[in-house]
Amino acid sequence: MNRQKRSLFLILSLVGLVITTAISLLLPQLSMAQESAIPAIVSRASLPNIAIKDAINRVWAGLVPDDRDLRLGGLFSGIYHVPGTPDNEFWATADRGPNGQVRVGNETRRTFPVPEYSPVIYKLRTANNVINITEEIPIKTRSGKPITGLSNTSSDEIPYTVDGQTRLDFNPNGLDIEGITRLPDGTFWLCDEYSPSVTHVDRNGTTVQRLVPAGLNLAADTEVKGNIPAIYSFRRSNRGFEAITSSKDGAKLFVGLQSPLEFPTRAIGRASRMTRILVIDSQTQRPTAEYVYVFDLATGYGETDPGEMKLGDVDFVNSSTLLMLERTDKIAKIYQLDLSRATNILGTKWSDPQNTQNSLEALTPEQLASNGITPAGKTAIADLSQIPGMMDKIEGLTIINDRTIAVGNDNDFGFSGFTAQGRAINNNLPTTVLTLRLARPLPLEK
Repeated sequence: MNRQKRSLFLILSLVGLVITTAISLLLPQLSMAQESAIPAIVSRASLPNIAIKDAINRVWAGLVPDDRDLRLGGLFSGIYHVPGTPDNEFWATADRGPNGQVRVGNETRRTFPVPEYSPVIYKLRTANNVINITEEIPIKTRSGKPITGLSNTSSDEIPYTVDGQTRLDFNPNGLDIEGITRLPDGTFWLCDEYSPSVTHVDRNGTTVQRLVPAGLNLAADTEVKGNIPAIYSFRRSNRGFEAITSSKDGAKLFVGLQSPLEFPTRAIGRASRMTRILVIDSQTQRPTAEYVYVFDLATGYGETDPGEMKLGDVDFVNSSTLLMLERTDKIAKIYQLDLSRATNILGTKWSDPQNTQNSLEALTPEQLASNGITPAGKTAIADLSQIPGMMDKIEGLTIINDRTIAVGNDNDFGFSGFTAQGRAINNNLPTTVLTLRLARPLPLEK
């Protein structure tokens, strides 16, 4: 018996030694694999200082009388690289223009220091660490007037002058653009946080159609269609459509809602981890599908409030796959989405504004399956916070090729406030785009 025990002890010792040796050999490989998964910076480029007055008056003569010393910025609220074009060439657009918030009494008011600001579509090329503007397409109404960045209706924030004392008029032609895609015919589709809406713009910058939630009466100077499901009118203020891309043939648009709807109540929406991806036929301008996107836990981004989680941008990989940017202001992560098994909830009770008793936003991730819902599958591609020198507020994402992507920040026009005289206090935070090489290739559509 003693001999058997000694033999067993020797065998177990040898097994332990083999396991220990195997683990010691494997750990460096695991470490290398984790390190190689961090995208490598290929290039970095920033926009030089350009006065807003110079930028806007170049396309709309005399439109901006005073820019309060503000500079052009925010260009990567949306970014798009057209497949097959030079790797350093992008289309981009800023959002509603410089804006801020001031306290007046017990009220926080949304201010527009340059209310004449008009969004522009920019064609950009990067070279020698500099972003160069090579083409400017001013966005205009059907009658040829410049659009603005001002709030549309009373369902949006009330716009005020820079000091918060004087109320500005709502403008149904205002766009708070957060995403851009370009179709093979050279036209653009933009997504916006007001309403929220999706707008078709021709090659010359004229708005052709604007798709809004059903039931919204928007007296804009373009063709307005209530084709978006009515439930989207419950979008959280300043958290409408944030991400848009198109299929390679331009037939489909994929639009991401920045945050969960405040439906059926504000409290439920603010606590929810469920947002939505809408698929639209670009020819009929009608939705064909709607998918559920489940946000990560906020704790994985250094936050405790689920309301800090947002979609940032999206790009097309293939007919069933998207690349999605999920973020807070400080941390951004990129996921590959699989829609092949995701449940299409369009036209179901989950997309019905009358369904106030059992809404999608009230469900937890664990409750989806029992309610017959499979969300979009998520595969982690990159945690951008692991890249040295990564900017805050990454809002732009686009694919260059199967191994290269570009990401850009929204610098909020690079100012931190105003002097008593109403002049901008510039913080010198640049508008920057990084091109990154991925550890593994994307399964792009051929």
